[in-house]
Amino acid sequence: MQNSQSMARNAEHGDRAEGHILTRVRYPETDRMGIAHHAHYLVWFELARTEWMRELGIPYLELEQRDGIFLPVVQVGAAYHASARYDDIVRISACLAWVRRVRMRLEYAVTRQGDGLLLATGFTVHAAVDGEGRPRRLPERLVRALAGVAGESP
Repeated sequence: MQNSQSMARNAEHGDRAEGHILTRVRYPETDRMGIAHHAHYLVWFELARTEWMRELGIPYLELEQRDGIFLPVVQVGAAYHASARYDDIVRISACLAWVRRVRMRLEYAVTRQGDGLLLATGFTVHAAVDGEGRPRRLPERLVRALAGVAGESP
């Protein structure tokens, strides 16, 4: 189920393209009460982000191997609105908020499949670095592709 993703439009993120994945809350992701532990939302954000970039034709592996660019998270935030529980199917959406020459921000929404209840929202900011951790400009082709998705000028 984790490989089920598609490009869509979502009112939560305005008129910007988004990608999403579906996953089932697994037992080891929950606490004793059967509620998904807050740290797993960050993992789900990453799953949605990497699949979305793959759908855009910009897989992380290509950035790393072809361009020598890595995108570590330099800032993260999450707000929890309702609980995801064991065996729920959740939809994690990723949407590009903005892209600059060396940074980009993505925003996320986690909803329960079926009733559409908003469970969490969040964001990550990524910096482009080389294999040594030194700041690098994002490749121009990547900036143009992402700026087009975000509705910005590169």
